[in-house]
Amino acid sequence: MKLLYEVKGVRYELFDMHALDGMAVMIAEAFSRYEPMAVTQNFSLEELVEFIKLRGPKAAQEELTILARDRETGQVVGAMLTEDFALAPPEDIEHFSEKFGPILTLLDELDAQYKQGISLRVGEYLHLLMIAVTHQHTGKKVAQNLIQACLENGIRKGYKTAVTEATGVISQHIFRKCGFVDRLEIPYKTFTYQGSRIFASIEGHTGTILMDTVLV
Repeated sequence: MKLLYEVKGVRYELFDMHALDGMAVMIAEAFSRYEPMAVTQNFSLEELVEFIKLRGPKAAQEELTILARDRETGQVVGAMLTEDFALAPPEDIEHFSEKFGPILTLLDELDAQYKQGISLRVGEYLHLLMIAVTHQHTGKKVAQNLIQACLENGIRKGYKTAVTEATGVISQHIFRKCGFVDRLEIPYKTFTYQGSRIFASIEGHTGTILMDTVLV
C-alpha cells in the first residue's frame, strides 16, 4: 500500500493485491445496484466479484489503480480501477461469462472507433475502467478525488491522455467536472447484440459515452 494523500478522513492509495478482496466486493456491490448495464443483466454479486478479481494481478503490476480507504475503519470505500489502454485485458475476461458478452461488445465497439487513426503506445493512454464509491460515501467528492488521484498518478508515470467509458449519467457528470470531454456515444435504445436490442429497457441513461482528457 502506497499512500498518496488524505482528504477528510479518506486515504487515497495505490492498489496492491492485499486489497483485492475488499476492492472487488465494494465495486461489485455498487455496480449491481447502480450500473445500468449490470442491473439489466441481473448479475449476482458473486459473478461481479469474480470478474473484478480477474483484473487484480494486472492492476497490481501496472500500479495505476487507486483506492479510497476510510481512515478509522480501514474499509475500502471507493476505487478507480485503471489500466494501460494499449495493453490487452486478462485472457480470461473475454470467456468469463456469456452475461458479460453484450457489455464487453458495446465497450469494444466504442474503443475500436476511438482507436482509429491514433497511434496507441504503451505508457501514453490511461484507461479509467471502473469507478465505484460505497453508498455511505456518496456526495463527499470521493469519486472526484479518486479520478484526480488517478490522473496525477498517471501524469507522474508519463501518460499523456486519459480515456474512460462512462455508462451512467452520474459518472458522466463527474468525469465532465474533472475535465473529460465527450467523444463517442452508443445509445442503449439502439445498440444491437446478436439481433436483440438488449439494453433498450434502460431508463434514465442515454448510453455509454467514451470521454477523454489531455493530461498536463
